[in-house]
Amino acid sequence: MDDQKDIKDIKVLPAPIPEGWVLDTKLKEDGTEVKCYLCPATEQRFYTYEDLMRYVRYAKAAKVSIYSPYFEGNMKKEGYKRLKKEGES
Repeated sequence: MDDQKDIKDIKVLPAPIPEGWVLDTKLKEDGTEVKCYLCPATEQRFYTYEDLMRYVRYAKAAKVSIYSPYFEGNMKKEGYKRLKKEGES
């Protein structure tokens, strides 16, 4: 029975994660786990499922890729400046 998982070890996600995104877990120095939804291709991170899905809904409505590293919606809200694309001055 050693190879059976304890019921408490099974993690239930709120709903399916979009294809290409993963649930990433980091361990802080104080031992606290920090979970985020990560797109490995673009390094975009969302710390709640609701924020990820808000971004996905926006991207679909605006007809932009959910994998775009130049998405500006959350950056404006958080006070970040947009990164320049290659070839921009």
